[in-house]
Amino acid sequence: MKAAIISTLSIILVVILIIGNINWNLQTDSPRSKETNSSSSATEEKTDGYFSQDYYTSFASSWPESAQKVLETKLSEKKAFHIVLLGSNSIGNQDLGLITPLKEALAAKYDKYVTIESINYDGTSSDYVDNQAYEALASKKPDMVIFEPFLLKDNSVVDISTTLNNISSVITETEEALPDVTFILQPAQQIYNASLYPKQVQELQAYAEEQGITYWNHWESWPNAKDEAVLEYIESKDGVSFPNEKGYEVWSKYLISQLISK
Repeated sequence: MKAAIISTLSIILVVILIIGNINWNLQTDSPRSKETNSSSSATEEKTDGYFSQDYYTSFASSWPESAQKVLETKLSEKKAFHIVLLGSNSIGNQDLGLITPLKEALAAKYDKYVTIESINYDGTSSDYVDNQAYEALASKKPDMVIFEPFLLKDNSVVDISTTLNNISSVITETEEALPDVTFILQPAQQIYNASLYPKQVQELQAYAEEQGITYWNHWESWPNAKDEAVLEYIESKDGVSFPNEKGYEVWSKYLISQLISK
């Protein structure tokens, strides 16, 4: 009798477990459950794909339109957009210059999706073209080039019309190798109370406007070149003027404001 009761209770327990399991499966397969799972997947996909792309491109609103389009394509392919900062020794080096603050700022906002490196050339624009140094630039495969076209090296050595022709040659040769590359022009640092140099810079800006090339005028952030206050931002070595730490800070902050829109 006792054995029969135990056997009956065991059967009832098994039946209860089976019914409970069936009920659970029905609940998890319900449309509401599927809708929740589908919604979760869509949210993850949006965050990983479209939302991230919009997030990064929102910082590039001050870039030339051509560069913005390439950035969008690169992001859709999860590839890095590469910038080269090209110029004379006025742009400095990793210890004192533009490249380190630019790298840090870009990495903080664009993560690994926008990279930058610098190329210094210690010569005139004519030297650069005659030596076909633009081939080294093209080998870096930049998507955008921020170009300080050796104006101070050319000063009193190469006339401005030749400088502008050399700039055109650099751009043309680079575009032949990299059709989607975008150039941005900028001057070197301010020079206190100079006469010829400011005129050359004005002609550079006029050239950029005529050619439809973006011109980033960081001089807007410096003291006026006629004001002795500008001497606090530059120093001379062997008769050559360079930005000091304060000068590079002003210059780099301007470039960062263009590369990373608020």
